Amino acid sequence: MATRKPSKKKTSQGHPARRDGASSVPFETEVRQALQPFKQGLHRHFQQESSSETRSALEGLTTLLTVHAQLRKEVNITSFDTAALGEQLGHLRSLGEDVLRTSANLLKQYLVFLGQSANFGGSVEDFKSSFEFLSKMAGDSPIVVPFMEDDEANAAFEQLPMVFAARELLAWVGAGQPTDPSGVLHGQTLAQAAEALGMLIKVEESADAGATAWEPADGSIVGSLAEVPRLAAYWDALIGTALLRYETPNAVPTDNLLQALNSTTGAGSRLIKELIAEVLFSHVLTHALAVPGQGHVAEMVAGVLSNAASSNQPRTDFALQTPGIEDLPEEQHHLLPQLQATVPQVERVLRCFEREGLVTIGEYISVPEVVRVSLERALEKVSDRLLAGQAGDEA
Repeated sequence: MATRKPSKKKTSQGHPARRDGASSVPFETEVRQALQPFKQGLHRHFQQESSSETRSALEGLTTLLTVHAQLRKEVNITSFDTAALGEQLGHLRSLGEDVLRTSANLLKQYLVFLGQSANFGGSVEDFKSSFEFLSKMAGDSPIVVPFMEDDEANAAFEQLPMVFAARELLAWVGAGQPTDPSGVLHGQTLAQAAEALGMLIKVEESADAGATAWEPADGSIVGSLAEVPRLAAYWDALIGTALLRYETPNAVPTDNLLQALNSTTGAGSRLIKELIAEVLFSHVLTHALAVPGQGHVAEMVAGVLSNAASSNQPRTDFALQTPGIEDLPEEQHHLLPQLQATVPQVERVLRCFEREGLVTIGEYISVPEVVRVSLERALEKVSDRLLAGQAGDEA
């Protein structure tokens, strides 16, 4: 009878990531080892902050940090290389917006952990730029809205052309001005309203509609309020904030709101000015969305404004650069005609906001702190409008 040789007991190897040289994925072993000192803290952090299952979230984070190490060609788990981060999330976007947002949120939560545990290895500016970039990619707003006292905010509003323009237009309205039943200005009344904002136009309602500048040149002939974009935006703002209401046959001011606008102190004065700024932002962007084929212009402007209201404002020469063939990889050359047509239109829209003091364009593009909360609310409305339009297209 043959005897059976006793089998040799295999040595337990454990998880391959815990053995040197076990993983065939570059940098994976080193990343896992580097994360070991943070293991307990990370587990607690993700249990509190992440809606994902903790183990899955940490495995996903490990994969993301491994890929990040591959792109930057070194293991550094206490900071991010922004160029590598942009490349990494660009690849993830090609897999779908859900993949992009989930991944960006994981990296953002890890960045928060590094900051809260005093383990972040870069500068304060590095942290801010990484946080805002990841917030944007995760679908969160990067807009920074510092706290301002009411009187401080009102003092800042007093420096903006938008407040002066709104007051001038309401001074012209006086006790009331005639409009059609929907509140729209026509004829000589339209010309007088434009003059209140410093625009000398002629109104001929039979005139053919055409492309019109934000402020038509003196002597321009227009057929309707829509052909005077600056006036249309302010008129919409006055009606949209209830500063004007319709009482047949006139648009008349609301006294208490008019007093708040003309005041330079108090929470009510601040609020009405914030609401006017919000309507101005949303009016311009939603009207761009309403023009066939111009949705991408509004989207690009919204993106520039979000960054301009962050603590990492875009350089003007970069944000408004019309790309050439040498600026894009070969696989994106087909986008050149669209980009070359879009970027000048984006600048035109931003210059409209600059005229009203809602945007500052110098070496950098920035949004004054006092109107950032207005911008944030406006962008939410525009986003809802855009999503509603896409849903309608799919139906």
